[in-house]
Amino acid sequence: MRGSSIRYLWPYLRDHHDWLVGCLVYALVGATASAFSPYVLGRAIDELQRGLRLPVVAEYAVALLVLAATLAIFRYLLRMLTGAMAATVSYEMSQDFFVRLLVLDRATYAEFGTGDLLSRATIDFIYVWRFFSAGFQMMLHSLVLLVIGCVLMAFASPLLALIVFGCLMVSLTVQVRFGKVLENSFDRVQRNMALMSAFAQEHLTTVRMVKAYRQEAPVVAAFDTVLGDYARSNLQFVLRSGVITPLPGTVVRLTTAVVLAVGGALVIRGGLTVGQLVQFIVYLGLLNNAVLQISQAFERLQQGAAATGRIAEILHRGPRIADAPDAQTIPITGRVQMRGVGLKAGNRWLLHDITFDVAAGSTVGIIGATGAGKSTLLGLIARVQDPSTGQVLIDGVDARKLALRTLRGALAIVPQESLLFSMSLRDNITLGLSGVPDAQVEQAIDAARLSNDLPQLPQGLATHVGERGATLSGGQKQRTAIARALVRDPRILLLDDALASVDALTASQIIAGLASSRAGAGRRTTFIVSQHLLAVRYADTILVLDEGTIIEQGTHDELLAHGGRYAALYEQGQRRDADEIDERALDGTGHTEAPWLTTPQ
Repeated sequence: MRGSSIRYLWPYLRDHHDWLVGCLVYALVGATASAFSPYVLGRAIDELQRGLRLPVVAEYAVALLVLAATLAIFRYLLRMLTGAMAATVSYEMSQDFFVRLLVLDRATYAEFGTGDLLSRATIDFIYVWRFFSAGFQMMLHSLVLLVIGCVLMAFASPLLALIVFGCLMVSLTVQVRFGKVLENSFDRVQRNMALMSAFAQEHLTTVRMVKAYRQEAPVVAAFDTVLGDYARSNLQFVLRSGVITPLPGTVVRLTTAVVLAVGGALVIRGGLTVGQLVQFIVYLGLLNNAVLQISQAFERLQQGAAATGRIAEILHRGPRIADAPDAQTIPITGRVQMRGVGLKAGNRWLLHDITFDVAAGSTVGIIGATGAGKSTLLGLIARVQDPSTGQVLIDGVDARKLALRTLRGALAIVPQESLLFSMSLRDNITLGLSGVPDAQVEQAIDAARLSNDLPQLPQGLATHVGERGATLSGGQKQRTAIARALVRDPRILLLDDALASVDALTASQIIAGLASSRAGAGRRTTFIVSQHLLAVRYADTILVLDEGTIIEQGTHDELLAHGGRYAALYEQGQRRDADEIDERALDGTGHTEAPWLTTPQ
């Protein structure tokens, strides 16, 4: 195993050092019992040649039975202890791995992909468990047996012991030298398996689109390519391990022939007894089995090393966004400022020179073409990433100085892609919360305009929505996500094109519900990214983004009077639709402004 892999495993093994000591003791006792069996057998044969009496033969037989029982008991204890250690270490590593997945940022997921991470979280841990549960105990017992066996052989015949020891060292040296090759080869197998897993996961989750566009044949062809890469890497590993696996057995058989020839000559010359020669032959049988087990354990060790390296690659990655040493915890009211903010990815500026000041309780509309930087801007407020230049201020404090728990506990973000879990509708809305009153849930549902859909659902709020909300329409998913955000009563609400799957009238009603849901406690600060101009028409401030910069900023009337990009978009067929829906959405008072966006007195 690579030194780096040992270092990664050591923190988990160190916490169970008493188990390691126990494994060593059990292996030592069991291997000693196994190694002394040929010695007792050899002595018995020599005594028989000298006319041994039956009671003495019985003593040797009992001694062999005791040694066999001792070996069986301590091999069982060793297996039980290594099995417990394998389960515990795998469990603790899996826990740490999953926790690490939850704290890593988007960049890590973009770099590795979901399929790769799933492969590391499942298949790689199987190989770590296999090494500890079987490979470790086989290697430990066999190595101790080799050492004790060689020592006992040396007492009987130093020459034969030297021959056996030399041959075994050649075998072990070749295995160790080829170990790095096997580990790298198996690492390629695991990486190709991860690619295959990622491919299958991606296309299974989009199988409807694959069928709709009749892409079954191209997808199968692409999968054949990925599968072929995996099969070739697996075959390469099998071929390489196939060169090493037969080596120990071949070496032991050749050594047996040499020992038989040299030992026979020594017996003829009187330098060795028949019992000692038999002892050596039996030792070679034991050592043959030990070397074969070491070979099998060595292969599992290389697989475990490659798997551990892949697991550690994630375990030792820290989130790029973390609390500063002097992170502050303050009550957040909702004022948001950006001062000369820029964000660079490689050589390209995604945002540059972004400056605005939004008072607490204001509503901000953000519009712009695809790729203008709207979602990126919201990500900076939520501190999904930090700006390359400038400052993002929350209530006058640099967001990098705020404790993440404080910042994210005060805001809620609703992405365009609504992420729902395979649980009831109510559980999806109250996700992460406990003891939420029904009245609070109903208020959030009403504000998100989801209440009208409940009669259509078989069990209302108790309806199981299926994987990723499969039983709901696109609009219902988005409104569920909005209700999930509202039930938390955030001080800052970020809607990232969260109204894309609803019609303009429903969008206007949702905007009304967002404000009315806090009518008794003062308004929240709301940022709305939307393609519906009606959704941002009555915002306190509208930001128009283009290629990562704010090209216009002001109210609806101010931007129309300016005659710029916003006015052009509005004139392109938006006025008629917006006015029509606006009249339907108003409360019938004839007001020319939206009353739900005025500040409560």
